[in-house]
Amino acid sequence: MHILGLKRAAAGVAAMSAALLIGVLPGPASASSAPAPGGDSSQCSVAGNVCVWEGAFTDRWALYEDIGTECVTAPFGVLATLNMTDRRVDFYRSDDCAGAPAHSEPPLGLHSWKSLGALYSFRVA
Repeated sequence: MHILGLKRAAAGVAAMSAALLIGVLPGPASASSAPAPGGDSSQCSVAGNVCVWEGAFTDRWALYEDIGTECVTAPFGVLATLNMTDRRVDFYRSDDCAGAPAHSEPPLGLHSWKSLGALYSFRVA
Protein backbone atom coordinates (compact mmCIF):
# COMPACT_ATOMS: atom_id res chain seq x y z
CA MET A 1 0.00 0.00 0.00
CA HIS A 2 1.40 3.41 -0.83
CA ILE A 3 1.95 6.18 1.73
CA LEU A 4 -1.14 8.20 0.74
CA GLY A 5 -3.31 5.10 1.14
CA LEU A 6 -1.86 4.43 4.59
CA LYS A 7 -2.40 8.03 5.67
CA ARG A 8 -5.99 7.95 4.39
CA ALA A 9 -6.70 4.64 6.14
CA ALA A 10 -5.15 5.89 9.38
CA ALA A 11 -7.22 9.08 9.23
CA GLY A 12 -10.38 7.06 8.64
CA VAL A 13 -9.64 4.73 11.53
CA ALA A 14 -8.84 7.68 13.79
CA ALA A 15 -12.13 9.40 12.89
CA MET A 16 -14.11 6.20 13.41
CA SER A 17 -12.35 5.51 16.72
CA ALA A 18 -13.17 9.01 17.94
CA ALA A 19 -16.82 8.55 16.98
CA LEU A 20 -16.89 5.20 18.77
CA LEU A 21 -15.30 6.63 21.91
CA ILE A 22 -17.80 9.46 22.23
CA GLY A 23 -20.67 7.09 21.53
CA VAL A 24 -22.23 8.76 18.51
CA LEU A 25 -22.80 5.49 16.69
CA PRO A 26 -26.06 3.61 17.22
CA GLY A 27 -26.22 0.11 18.68
CA PRO A 28 -25.67 -3.19 16.92
CA ALA A 29 -28.20 -5.12 14.92
CA SER A 30 -29.29 -8.58 15.86
CA ALA A 31 -28.75 -11.00 13.01
CA SER A 32 -28.87 -14.64 12.11
CA SER A 33 -25.66 -14.37 10.07
CA ALA A 34 -23.52 -14.57 13.21
CA PRO A 35 -22.07 -11.14 13.83
CA ALA A 36 -20.17 -10.96 17.11
CA PRO A 37 -22.50 -10.67 20.12
CA GLY A 38 -22.66 -7.62 22.33
CA GLY A 39 -22.74 -3.92 21.80
CA ASP A 40 -19.10 -2.85 22.08
CA SER A 41 -18.56 -0.84 18.90
CA SER A 42 -14.95 -0.13 19.85
CA GLN A 43 -14.23 -3.63 18.50
CA CYS A 44 -14.85 -2.31 14.96
CA SER A 45 -11.33 -0.87 14.91
CA VAL A 46 -9.63 -4.13 15.97
CA ALA A 47 -7.39 -5.78 13.36
CA GLY A 48 -9.17 -8.63 11.55
CA ASN A 49 -12.69 -7.30 12.13
CA VAL A 50 -15.29 -6.01 9.67
CA CYS A 51 -18.17 -3.74 10.67
CA VAL A 52 -21.12 -2.91 8.44
CA TRP A 53 -23.78 -0.21 8.82
CA GLU A 54 -27.33 0.08 7.57
CA GLY A 55 -26.83 3.78 6.88
CA ALA A 56 -23.78 5.89 6.08
CA PHE A 57 -22.26 5.07 9.51
CA THR A 58 -25.68 5.53 11.07
CA ASP A 59 -28.54 3.27 12.08
CA ARG A 60 -27.92 -0.38 12.93
CA TRP A 61 -24.48 -1.93 12.69
CA ALA A 62 -22.99 -5.42 12.93
CA LEU A 63 -19.49 -6.57 13.90
CA TYR A 64 -17.84 -9.63 12.35
CA GLU A 65 -14.67 -10.99 13.92
CA ASP A 66 -12.09 -13.10 12.06
CA ILE A 67 -14.37 -13.89 9.13
CA GLY A 68 -13.14 -16.26 6.47
CA THR A 69 -13.82 -16.44 2.76
CA GLU A 70 -17.34 -17.88 3.13
CA CYS A 71 -20.30 -15.75 2.05
CA VAL A 72 -21.88 -13.70 4.86
CA THR A 73 -25.50 -12.60 4.52
CA ALA A 74 -25.86 -9.20 6.16
CA PRO A 75 -28.66 -8.70 8.70
CA PHE A 76 -29.80 -5.60 6.75
CA GLY A 77 -28.97 -3.71 3.57
CA VAL A 78 -25.41 -2.43 4.00
CA LEU A 79 -24.48 1.13 3.02
CA ALA A 80 -21.12 1.48 4.82
CA THR A 81 -18.21 -0.58 6.11
CA LEU A 82 -14.98 -0.49 8.07
CA ASN A 83 -12.65 -3.26 6.86
CA MET A 84 -9.89 -3.88 9.41
CA THR A 85 -8.69 -7.07 7.69
CA ASP A 86 -5.55 -7.35 5.62
CA ARG A 87 -7.61 -8.48 2.61
CA ARG A 88 -10.21 -7.02 0.26
CA VAL A 89 -13.88 -7.49 1.18
CA ASP A 90 -16.32 -7.85 -1.74
CA PHE A 91 -19.97 -6.76 -1.32
CA TYR A 92 -22.86 -8.10 -3.43
CA ARG A 93 -26.39 -7.03 -4.33
CA SER A 94 -27.68 -10.57 -3.70
CA ASP A 95 -27.97 -12.23 -0.30
CA ASP A 96 -25.76 -15.17 -1.39
CA CYS A 97 -22.67 -13.50 -2.94
CA ALA A 98 -23.89 -14.41 -6.44
CA GLY A 99 -22.72 -12.46 -9.47
CA ALA A 100 -20.01 -9.85 -9.68
CA PRO A 101 -19.20 -7.75 -6.61
CA ALA A 102 -20.94 -4.36 -6.58
CA HIS A 103 -18.28 -2.86 -4.29
CA SER A 104 -14.82 -3.98 -3.19
CA GLU A 105 -13.48 -2.52 0.05
CA PRO A 106 -9.66 -2.49 0.28
CA PRO A 107 -7.79 -3.56 3.41
CA LEU A 108 -8.10 -0.96 6.17
CA GLY A 109 -10.86 0.71 4.15
CA LEU A 110 -13.63 2.92 5.50
CA HIS A 111 -16.38 3.87 3.01
CA SER A 112 -20.05 4.49 2.53
CA TRP A 113 -21.90 4.14 -0.78
CA LYS A 114 -25.42 5.55 -0.78
CA SER A 115 -25.23 5.97 -4.56
CA LEU A 116 -24.79 2.20 -5.06
CA GLY A 117 -27.78 1.32 -2.93
CA ALA A 118 -27.93 -1.33 -0.23
CA LEU A 119 -25.76 -4.45 -0.56
CA TYR A 120 -26.85 -7.68 1.12
CA SER A 121 -23.87 -10.05 1.36
CA PHE A 122 -20.09 -9.99 1.49
CA ARG A 123 -16.97 -12.13 1.69
CA VAL A 124 -13.26 -11.66 2.28
CA ALA A 125 -11.44 -12.15 -1.01
